[in-house]
Amino acid sequence: MSLSSIIKNTLVRVSGFFLNSRKSRCIFYHDIHSEVRFTNMSNSVELFKDHVKTIRNSGFEIVHDITKEYNQISISFDDGWRGIFENIELINRLKVPITLFVVPSFLDKENYLTEKELVSISKNPYIKIQSHTLNHFDLTSLRDDVLKEELTFSKNRLESLCGVLVDSVCYPKGLFNSKIVNFATNIGYRYQYSSLPGSYYKDIYPTVKRRSLVQHLSSRQLEYTLRGGDSILYFWYKFKHIKK
Repeated sequence: MSLSSIIKNTLVRVSGFFLNSRKSRCIFYHDIHSEVRFTNMSNSVELFKDHVKTIRNSGFEIVHDITKEYNQISISFDDGWRGIFENIELINRLKVPITLFVVPSFLDKENYLTEKELVSISKNPYIKIQSHTLNHFDLTSLRDDVLKEELTFSKNRLESLCGVLVDSVCYPKGLFNSKIVNFATNIGYRYQYSSLPGSYYKDIYPTVKRRSLVQHLSSRQLEYTLRGGDSILYFWYKFKHIKK
């Protein structure tokens, strides 16, 4: 483990110990795997099961949509990797509501969901399909017309494929700014998800929610994150992710 990781984990552990928060929050992953691993960002199913157990044993309810200031956790997965489809029975068995933020242009590519698989799992009551933009570009680097296409075409494509309302988006690489927030809001995204840690109701902008990346964390590290420990890293992530 690198020195920076040791320092980061220590800060989160100490902060979580003292905060001991019960506030609702969003956490996210990229994929899960059993035998076949489709990305190095994937969690083993055993670790994911341990995470779910830790969340519930800590007194949190896992929900699709957070409606209470305390004691709720929402779980999402970014990009649309195939591991969720391959392990859908685990999701059903654990009865875990999850949101998939899908990049439509990745569909049918190696290691990603096919269109047919996406449509299939979108019928599952534990699965909610939302947007991760059309091509996963850095939105802060785009011309206004391309930015509008990235946000609009993704929403329209997913709604057409799956027959669901797509009113949430998460920013590729966590990068955004006030212009992107305004564009997304005007296009119809009621909820926008960052990669900035913190509690759900502590808004960055009125429509922008915080999310904590928890893949690869041990169950103990996850416990400190659930207590609000990673909030101490907020300003560092803000510096990295909110661009002018």
